[in-house]
Amino acid sequence: MIPTHRPCVGEAELAAVGRVFASRWLGMGEVTKAFEERLREFLGAKHVIAVNTGTAALHVALAGLGVGPGDEVIVPSLTFISSAQAIVAVGARPLFCEVSPDTLNIDVADAIARATPRTRAIMPVHYGGLVCDMDTLLPLARERKLSVLEDAAHAFGSTYKGRRVGTLGDITCFSFDPVKNITCGGGGAVATDNDGLAQRILPRRNVGMHSDSWSRLQHGRNWYYEVVAPGYRYHLADLNAAIGLEQLKRAEVFKARKQAIVRRYDEAFRDVTGVRLLRHDCAETFPFSYVVRVLDDRRDALMRHLRERGIGSSVEFIPNHLHPLFAGTSVRLPVTEQLYQEILTLPLYVELADADVEHVIASVRGFLA
Repeated sequence: MIPTHRPCVGEAELAAVGRVFASRWLGMGEVTKAFEERLREFLGAKHVIAVNTGTAALHVALAGLGVGPGDEVIVPSLTFISSAQAIVAVGARPLFCEVSPDTLNIDVADAIARATPRTRAIMPVHYGGLVCDMDTLLPLARERKLSVLEDAAHAFGSTYKGRRVGTLGDITCFSFDPVKNITCGGGGAVATDNDGLAQRILPRRNVGMHSDSWSRLQHGRNWYYEVVAPGYRYHLADLNAAIGLEQLKRAEVFKARKQAIVRRYDEAFRDVTGVRLLRHDCAETFPFSYVVRVLDDRRDALMRHLRERGIGSSVEFIPNHLHPLFAGTSVRLPVTEQLYQEILTLPLYVELADADVEHVIASVRGFLA
């Protein structure tokens, strides 16, 4: 079975993990700090704080922004549940909004129209790696005094008008889970240029401590610590950071390969009746996924057809407002609900062979012909 996503890992990552094993320091230490420094250089961000998941990154970012009970955060419904769960985790309420049918990114006008006096932040999700319309979103958010927290779980390595994702809004959150653009096996990070925000977040990723175990070991009195803020066990271990450091070395190679596959898919499906392509910008996007809209209520039949031919596919994602957890919100999002019936994720990963790309193309075209 050709999967929809798969990590590209090998001997270099295995050797890096082996070096951490040999050091006997498996938790957060010098390797995690090296990973954070390398991320800062790559992104051009002033502060990068590594954590153990992308969900944790969203949680500590919201907490650092001071979002809490009684507050609201605007977020697209068409995103993975982590976006909404992080909002719930700080006691706030997600305000679900529509997405644009040609990108699946946040519909800025619809989002801003939903703001109320209780709304504290807006969380644009860079779906599939394509960056949202930040030129429109940022001024409107500033005008309404809304913090902008970018969910860039899909968009590590993407740029917007030449600027890296991680340097656009007030704060940006990344995921390095097994199938993201680069992986740590499991991990995430928060990036910001705001000194105060970074200082509020730092202790929160390590159960509220002002310093971590490795730092204390370097300066003596390694047993002594002070708890200065509410916090969580969210730090990234050296084991995971070691994988991330090796992945970063090949990030641009990974990006180029996935861009090439997206270009081939676009070329092959552009003239096919029965599917509608999303808008792509391969010049600036590090693509995470390749999604098409299957028209005429044929999406599920196409999924079965692909599976019979050894090709995996998926639906990314179930709109958040349709889950039982949010049944009480009573929000209606007709555009999102229609898109949910159409979207289909096709295989896209670095090691996807050219022959397998052509097999996917022929199978989709054959079904729709």
